[in-house]
Amino acid sequence: MEYRGLEYTIVQGIERGTWRWTVWLGDNISTSGQALGKENAVAKATRVINEALAQKRVRLVPPGRLD
Repeated sequence: MEYRGLEYTIVQGIERGTWRWTVWLGDNISTSGQALGKENAVAKATRVINEALAQKRVRLVPPGRLD
């Protein structure tokens, strides 16, 4: 699946009710985890993507200069 231009997958875990999520952040960097319930796994994956993209949007301004 894709969200905001980044790929992620959700697969059912071995234990009942668990779901594994994996997010590819680019340049062969990925992060993963598990959650109880598919909806929680999707929510966690999209949250990780939002946080990763938010860090890229931060722009440093040199001291003494405001835009």
